[in-house]
Amino acid sequence: MLRDIIIIGSGLSGLSAALAFSHYLTPLIPDLRITIFELHPVPSTSGGALSLSPVALRHFDHLGILDELEEYGPESGVDVDAVEIFSSRTGKPISNLDFSGKQGLGYGDAETGKRYRARRVMRINLSLAMMAATEKRGNIKIVFGKKFLKAVQLEDENRIEVHFQDGARATGHLLLGCDGVWSATRRKFIDPGRDAKYTGFSLVQGTVKTTSLKVNPHFRNSSMNLSKNGSLLITFHEKQHQEIFTSAMVECREESVKDHTDMVKWKRDMINDSLRNEISSRFKDSVIPFVREVATSPEVDWMMYPIYQVPLGGNWYTKRAILLGDAAHAMLPRDESAAYAIDDAILLARIVSNHIDYPLETSFQIYDSLRRTDIAHAFKDSAKLWQRRNTDAGPIETWFRERLVPFQIKHELVSRKAAFEYDASKAAIPSLSRSLTPLSSLRPDSKSGSSFSSHDTITSSGGSSSHNGHLRTHSSCAQAEMTKLMSGLVVNEK
Repeated sequence: MLRDIIIIGSGLSGLSAALAFSHYLTPLIPDLRITIFELHPVPSTSGGALSLSPVALRHFDHLGILDELEEYGPESGVDVDAVEIFSSRTGKPISNLDFSGKQGLGYGDAETGKRYRARRVMRINLSLAMMAATEKRGNIKIVFGKKFLKAVQLEDENRIEVHFQDGARATGHLLLGCDGVWSATRRKFIDPGRDAKYTGFSLVQGTVKTTSLKVNPHFRNSSMNLSKNGSLLITFHEKQHQEIFTSAMVECREESVKDHTDMVKWKRDMINDSLRNEISSRFKDSVIPFVREVATSPEVDWMMYPIYQVPLGGNWYTKRAILLGDAAHAMLPRDESAAYAIDDAILLARIVSNHIDYPLETSFQIYDSLRRTDIAHAFKDSAKLWQRRNTDAGPIETWFRERLVPFQIKHELVSRKAAFEYDASKAAIPSLSRSLTPLSSLRPDSKSGSSFSSHDTITSSGGSSSHNGHLRTHSSCAQAEMTKLMSGLVVNEK
């Protein structure tokens, strides 16, 4: 039985999951109901400008999000053919991170003819576009101001009940934990004890109006400026080039950054002044005038976001609940960060729809076997990337690093191309052999009653790494039951 889906968290992961499950399951379950429960009372405005890779844009287009984003006009983001990489030491271009491909048309689908490059867009605009897409589905509802307290697997094992801090309860057939790095779904239900760990890095970022700057930019749309003290991203994030977004990764002790955003204003202002001094000290000596001005400008409103990650391993699921996105595998940021969450959502929704006549745990096991190895590789690659990029260096090492950049980019060209061409909506997934008898069906039972009840009743709405489609076996699945299950798997190109 699978009619009511509960999603915890309305970030990119939660909204992607709602849209993906609505897209793939509605044709099979016409009265499907999806409810997203969000901790905050209103949509969050925090976060800076996200980098959306070609694969992220392809998936957003697939779920109808891209059309909604385009409605924002200039605020829908700036298209990025390449991130231009410069040496702050010499002012010369070193290389570029290309998103347009050999023909300069981007990466796409031969069947549809659509091509995608990359885009830089403010997180709040993307979130609002995703919410607009959910409204058009007719079977997705968002409830704000609901803090997850606990979840209980009901005795009949067909439903799961979620308790909220205000006393409300919600009962559904599937629970998706999409509540980010600090996931209460993970810590209080699915995998207690697997807490987020501080990476040692914090993201310092800010915006500044171009009219407040005297020097013209040295790049077209987006740049990464390397120095002996790290790298400074400077990029436009809207089509009219009226505002600059800039960010740098810095190493900080955890006690210096913990609860930074919850501090009283005078403490926050004091830390922001310190951040401004830190960025200025790192990049004020750049020979590139625009980098120098941005790094020292008093007009930049700097904010700091400590980066936490979820340790590899652990459990991702129980019988009727599973973690997606950062709740399962938060890591240091990289080009594909936004794509991972929507990859998760589309892949899991497809697996569940393809195995609608089997227990949810069967779909979870297949998903785990497909996803975990890729995530582990991405996790480790991200750690290496930032450790290499942000370690302070002397003159000789800085010179050597700059010479290596073009070779590193060329070396990763094949894997990046594969990542950009990956399509979660078409990737091959395992399918159970027809000869195997399902233990129970996920199709809705017409005799089933309402899925939401409680003291305060909540009703559901009526309305980069290297990707491939091969089945990968992970140690967590190497149980006798999983061995028997996998023996009946065949590749299905749906």
